[in-house]
Amino acid sequence: MQNYGELLFVDDVRALQDEIGIGARYAEMYAQRTLEGFGPNEVAFISERESFYLASVSSTGWPYVQHRGGPQGFLKVLDETTLAFGDYSGNRQFVTMGHSRHDNRVALFLMDYENRARMKMLGHLTMTTLDDADPAVADLVSTSGEGKVERIATIDVVAIDWNCPKYIPQLVNIEKAQHFVNEKLKDLAAENARLKQEIARLTA
Repeated sequence: MQNYGELLFVDDVRALQDEIGIGARYAEMYAQRTLEGFGPNEVAFISERESFYLASVSSTGWPYVQHRGGPQGFLKVLDETTLAFGDYSGNRQFVTMGHSRHDNRVALFLMDYENRARMKMLGHLTMTTLDDADPAVADLVSTSGEGKVERIATIDVVAIDWNCPKYIPQLVNIEKAQHFVNEKLKDLAAENARLKQEIARLTA
């Protein structure tokens, strides 16, 4: 993979960094954290996500950010530098897909609000019809209950950056929160029943 900082810290960005004296530090930092491909931490993080944000740029230079969601693990890791997900019938605006025909460079933003972590990626997006797709990949990205996959989106990732947790709000998945509350309510109900029995025994 490539150096994330070198791809995004263009001259105008580096000039601003140099103005406050952090340009050289960032250059050294990103050289050390450049990965060859997805490691165990990256694979685990990607596989646990239920959504991500996908940014593209139009032929007129306007950026566009799209939210993609699904069951945990719907974004698949095909190999150490490639991701894939199924493209289902949506509002049929085809904004991201249309942008990719002009310029297939995209940015991904993966958030873990519960653990206050985020991963950023840069890559090249390819949209493939089912007729042209690898059947094994088509089966892999299919999600139960979502209907039929119309296309396969593959992203050849060229750079990764882990961001700091600063300013990420800590949010809890409602299903996890409800499970936690239900378990606590069971414990309280059992304790309440035990105390009632003890009170009845003492007042008999």
